[in-house]
Amino acid sequence: MVTAKPDQLSSAIPGIENMLYEYGGEGFPRVRRVRADLMAAVPAICPERALLITESYRETEGQPMVLRRAKALERILANMSIFIEKDQLIVGNQAGQVRAAPIFPEYSIDWVIEELDRFDQRSGDVFAISEDTKEKLRGIQAFWQGKTHQEAVYADISETNMAAQRQNVIHRGGISMSGDGHIIPNHEKVLALGYRGLQKQVQENLQRDDLTEEQRDFYQAAEISLGAAIHFARRYAELAEEMARQESDPQRKAELEQIAAVNRRIFEGKAQSFHEALQVVYYCHLIMMIESNGHSFSFGRFDQYVYPYYQADIEAGRLTNPQALELITLFFIKLNSLNKVRPWDHTEFGVGYPLYSNLMVGGMKADGTDGTNPVTYLSLRAMDLTRLPEPNLSVRYWAGSPRALLNESARLIREGFGMPSLFADETVIPAMMSIGLPEEVARDYASMGCVEVAIPGRWGHRATGMTYINFGKILEIVLNNGTDPASGIQLMSVNGQSGREVHFNSYDEVWEAWKKFLKFYTDLAVESDAICDRHLKVFDADPFGSSLVDKSIERGKTLKNGGGEFDFVSQSTIGTSIIGDALAVVRKLVFDDQSVTFEQLRAALDANWEGAENQKIRKLALAVPKFGNDEDYVDEIVADVYDSYLDLLPGYHNARYGQGPIGCGYTMSTSNISSYVPYGMDVGATPDGRYAGQPVNEGASPCLGADKQGPTAVLKSVSKLPNQRMAGGQLLNMKFSPNVLKGDDNLEKFIALLEANRLLGNFHIQFNIVDSAELRDARLHPEKHPNLMVRVAGYCALFTSLIPEVQDAIIARTEQQGL
Repeated sequence: MVTAKPDQLSSAIPGIENMLYEYGGEGFPRVRRVRADLMAAVPAICPERALLITESYRETEGQPMVLRRAKALERILANMSIFIEKDQLIVGNQAGQVRAAPIFPEYSIDWVIEELDRFDQRSGDVFAISEDTKEKLRGIQAFWQGKTHQEAVYADISETNMAAQRQNVIHRGGISMSGDGHIIPNHEKVLALGYRGLQKQVQENLQRDDLTEEQRDFYQAAEISLGAAIHFARRYAELAEEMARQESDPQRKAELEQIAAVNRRIFEGKAQSFHEALQVVYYCHLIMMIESNGHSFSFGRFDQYVYPYYQADIEAGRLTNPQALELITLFFIKLNSLNKVRPWDHTEFGVGYPLYSNLMVGGMKADGTDGTNPVTYLSLRAMDLTRLPEPNLSVRYWAGSPRALLNESARLIREGFGMPSLFADETVIPAMMSIGLPEEVARDYASMGCVEVAIPGRWGHRATGMTYINFGKILEIVLNNGTDPASGIQLMSVNGQSGREVHFNSYDEVWEAWKKFLKFYTDLAVESDAICDRHLKVFDADPFGSSLVDKSIERGKTLKNGGGEFDFVSQSTIGTSIIGDALAVVRKLVFDDQSVTFEQLRAALDANWEGAENQKIRKLALAVPKFGNDEDYVDEIVADVYDSYLDLLPGYHNARYGQGPIGCGYTMSTSNISSYVPYGMDVGATPDGRYAGQPVNEGASPCLGADKQGPTAVLKSVSKLPNQRMAGGQLLNMKFSPNVLKGDDNLEKFIALLEANRLLGNFHIQFNIVDSAELRDARLHPEKHPNLMVRVAGYCALFTSLIPEVQDAIIARTEQQGL
């Protein structure tokens, strides 16, 4: 059982020391029942949304796309199946059954049809699908031919860009075949005004006589979308009333009547209670997911904007702390009822049914004071009760954070299900300021998705996750004179010659070639981003989601057209640490020690280190210092790799540049979800000693098994990176044996490690506290470990839902045995 000492928390939450927090604790039987029902639900494919949007689009041919999407959303919300789960107090479903994933044919349809017979045969992210659903989806395919976002993107992509994709350097993923997502609404504003208040603002703007056609279309679409959302809630009110009339249990009857009352008045004005506040926040999230099949629809600083409603109810005697905890816990469980299906080749880049819905608590407020409050602690307790992947819970901490916050975070991490991750304000705030944000604005950051950061309610779509760039593959191509050994494609060369043969006379020549090729492929990635953005402006027009973010209503623009106040994006850069390790080997063995020629090293790579002589070279390579061990020789090279990319970014702008938002530039992020595994499959042997096909490194973490000197050495290596320039997010994953954190003394040492991470100037840290033997057993006997949750990358997932290659990568991470 996780317990809190009274002197730590009672001052923040009176009576909390007497509550039960262990999952299964008798204090919350409803939570156990609702969670059990959720876990019993089988992920499935739901055709309802696809059929309804097809009906709507047939009727609105020729109309502006933003209006077509608004009318489609109206049709979907008015006609989709709705239900209220047994025992739940938070209502709203995305599809026809719990954990079902809707289909979004307007973005892409061909892959859906191609994979219909394979959804239930996958090695990860499996979806049940009925023959009736297959037939319904096949029946709409013809309508969508030539009308999807994916088709428009690929008709626009240059041959050079496609060749880079075939080299496996560039991966467009979601931005080429799904919605954009990555929004943090202004929840505080929505809670204060309701959708009716937002709709009134839209209607007032619609009366202006200076509107452009684009603005008029947006306002009309926003009015329709907000009205549709209000009607959607009323449908649940009517359903709850009908269920209440038929309910024989007095307690449940009263609950259903309360649900009906909440949903009747919920959007007409200011939220009236803590329960209403949670329901409003959930509806914002749910309807954005129905409108668009993006992901990373996030909750921002949850404890800041719901606290006033908690406080008012507590002070008025309408709410107790156990009731508040139960409501938050039910809200968390409800988020796991939602789902998304992706094509298999993209699923490999983010496996585990992830939605990346980040919810952040704690940290400094805009005025420089600490924002920790009772809802902060209740959120941590709710996560302990649910132990499910959503929301992706993160904690901000700084010198002014109360000791109790670190204690509670450490205790929860020790439980071993990967949450919370932690963000150090003293590093993240300067990183946000490095792209020009005022300090007061930067202090209000929150994570949007995995570890990317944005300003809630003031940011455009996504802070990261544009085109993925495989750094490992770029280095392999450099070492082969611009030729990809796997595909044979050569788009440029080191020496001006065709073919793989190349010779380097110095490490400086290797480094200059790296920078040259990095710019070439980054240019292509930015070109790819621009093409995808150009078509997302049309196909992902989102009048509902945009209305929840500041400036969109004022400007009369969707976020993709420049509706956000701030707008910075980042690509996903994969393999930074392995490039540093590999270049360190080239520098030391070939040029410093001259113990191996470049030709001998490359021959060993071509042979995948097979053969006695090549194994000798590999042994030498493995002895060269590796990132994660506090060795300046290699750490400085890894930092150079970061700088080589960061130095390129001022020359790039995104598609909203000059269209209204502040910034519209690029930042850097190492948030790369599980892509380090499939991208590693595409990269041959690398000079650091890695075999072909093995994963590259994840985030800013050391390469698998490379860190040998303990956790402090890892933190010190990461501290040498340009963390205060990583405005897109910097990810560090660590794994500990559970024995390391047992007992109060070890927990204190772990808290000291967290403080050291902050004081060293690192951006972020997250943990797996799990025995590798348990992971191996779960790999072989998944039925014995249905609740085993792990930290995959910037998100958590149930271990048994992962593809085998990702499971193996998590098992292979260094398991720290001491503090």
